[in-house]
Formats: sequence, structure tokens, C-alpha cells
Amino acid sequence: MKPLDGIRVLDVTQIVSGPTCTFLLAALGAEVIRVEPPGGDVTWKPPPSYGPGGVNRGPRGPRDLPLSPLRRQRGKRSLVIDLKQDEGQALFKRLAGLSDVLVENARPGVMERLGLDYAALSGVNDRLVYASISGYGHDGPYRDRPSMDLVVQSESGLLAKTGFPDGPPTKVGVTIGDQVPGIYAALGILAALRQRERDGRGQWVDVAMLDALVALIWDEPLDEFQALGLPERSGNTDPRGAPLDVFPTADGWAAIVVTSDAQWEKLREHMGLGERFETADRTSGDPLLRREINRIVAEWTRLRPTTELIGELTRIGVPCGAVGSAWSAREHPQVAHRGMLERLVHPDTDEPAPFLGPGLPIRFSRAERGIRPAEPLGTSTDAVLGELLGLDPNELRGLHQRGVIAGPEE
Repeated sequence: MKPLDGIRVLDVTQIVSGPTCTFLLAALGAEVIRVEPPGGDVTWKPPPSYGPGGVNRGPRGPRDLPLSPLRRQRGKRSLVIDLKQDEGQALFKRLAGLSDVLVENARPGVMERLGLDYAALSGVNDRLVYASISGYGHDGPYRDRPSMDLVVQSESGLLAKTGFPDGPPTKVGVTIGDQVPGIYAALGILAALRQRERDGRGQWVDVAMLDALVALIWDEPLDEFQALGLPERSGNTDPRGAPLDVFPTADGWAAIVVTSDAQWEKLREHMGLGERFETADRTSGDPLLRREINRIVAEWTRLRPTTELIGELTRIGVPCGAVGSAWSAREHPQVAHRGMLERLVHPDTDEPAPFLGPGLPIRFSRAERGIRPAEPLGTSTDAVLGELLGLDPNELRGLHQRGVIAGPEE
């Protein structure tokens, strides 16, 4: 049994933020029905793709899955409905009436123009938890602006906070502006479901990408840094103390983070610094002292191979880690032990694909784990509409002929 068994989610999202949210819900056991437009969203377009014939770098067959859906649409049933048609909207409303949760990440106003916003659907199902993810939320002066990951990284201040003092603002290397809002949306949905248990009513959950990143950044005392004249960007160091940096080794790099006087004492003794820096206030914020401490530690670390250095510091209780690549994380013994990276599987073949996807980064003492492979676009269209809405083959055939719905071969 999984934590969200019995919860049905209607997923009408696209690209990253919404699919991140619904992937988490699916991994936790929810029945996620992904409603997509004919042809799918933009993530279904670019090669390469993977299918029964292996990796395909050219035009894909109807059973091939591009890499983004192969990862992010795991655990979801794929249903194609043209929501621009009246009949498509009517089908969607009937599905919403049978669902616990709806997740959408269209620009504000889009769902309203389709007659599928919270105001409309809560009238169909007052127990529905309706979650919206957008760039700026559904109110305020920026409400109607389009946004993407890099845009909200810029406006939130994350770009200005990332990088080195003498360098340009720097983008975080993953789509944090999409993924963090998706995680917050999943959290909001779970909270709304818990409240529904008490009062029997659903509600609207409104998550803004900008809000999510501002909350992330302002967990740091940025106003204090500014008052003290500390740099907005500090590279891999921390203006509040040292040693804390990425240090060179004889064959690579290692991160070392000393957060307590006890750790500093152990490192100082291990390095053989003697009385030097014994009374120095390494947390004073003095940039000259911080640079001097980091410089001396760097001179010491560059003489040692990374593995040897990590072993030494681990034995004396100083937090440290080798700087690896995203590729090397595949071979990390702890990552392998926890099963965090999984071989992706196409539903038409038992052979694992030559690609990896993230597992659920949450362990439970009792709940089951595991998630089904992604489906090709429209695989479950007829099955879902037949099972949930009771449509017979003749009705389904007519909807196909009128272009209201589509299956994997269309």
C-alpha cells in the first residue's frame, strides 16, 4: 500500500513545474490521469526518443517516448482530449467531478476562458482540491506575465546571489525555478487534502514560481549581509566563516565545511598549524581573515589525492565531500545503496532503457515504493473514458472521428 492510494489526480500540466508535482503524487501512490492536447505538449516533440526499437534520433514512431515524458510521466495514465472543443470540455468536467485533485500550470486566465477554472469546477465537485502553478500567481500586477525558470531565477535575486563576487550573475544549473514550485504545490495539495478530511470541502491552491524562489532565498539573512557590507555573491565560500570552500586536491576538488569551533580545532590540529589561528575569530566575517584561512587550507589540500583527503577528514569528523559530476553521481555508493537513480523502462519492452531517472527521494518504514513506466501519448484514452465515464465503443468511436479525443496511433 502507498500513502496516496485511492486519491485520483487530474493532471493538465505541461513542461516541468506541473509534471514535477504530479510525478511526486504518482510516486506516492495517487492515480494520476494526465490530460494532454492532441500531439502532446512541447516535451513530446524533440528527439531523441526511445521505444521498442531502441533509441531513435530521427522521427519517432507512435510508441516511442521522448526522454522528458519517459522520465516525468512515469506512473501516469495518458489521455488525449481537445479542450478547445465543447465536447472535450464536457468530458473534462465529468472527469473533474470524479477526481480528488486537479493540477494545472497554464497562464492565469487560460483555464477560465475554457470554463475549467476553480470557480467552474468547484461547482461540479465541491471536494475538489484545485492546484494552480504559474509564474507570478493569480493576483497582483505581474499576474498575466509569462515566465520560465531563468526569468524567475533572475527576478527572485537567485542569479545575483549565485556566482563569484567579480563575475556575472549565474544561473543555477538545474531548473530550480520549475522544480521547487512543483514540490511546494505537492505540499499544498497534501495539506488541502488533510483539511478536506476535517471539513469535507476542497479548495484552490495557488503557487507562484516567483514566491517559491523568494522563499528559498530569503531563508538566508540577506538584509543582515547587506547591513554588514558583505558581498551578495560569495562563490563557494560563506561570508560568515571559514574554512568553507571548494578546495583543490592533487587530482581534483573537495568541498570542506567547518561549522563549529570543535571541528576547526580538530582540523587545525590535524593540519599541524600549532598555535596559529588558535584564537582567531574565524566567524567574525572579516574577509581578510576568511581568505587567509581558506588559502592555508588550500595549500594543504592540494598536496593530497582526493580519496586520501576525504578519508582523513572523515575520520576526524570534519564534513567534506569529493566534487563529482552529475555523471559520477551514478556511481556514488550511497546513491546506489538508496536506489535514487532508476533505469527507465518503456512499457512495450522488458529491457531497461539506457537512460536514468530519479526515484522518489523519500523513504517510508511501511509504505510501498515503486512507480510504473510512462505511457505513450494517448495510451489510456479509451480505457479511462470507458471505465470512469461509462462511454461505450460507439461513443468513443464518434469522439475519435470528431477529433475530440485521440489514442496513441493518431
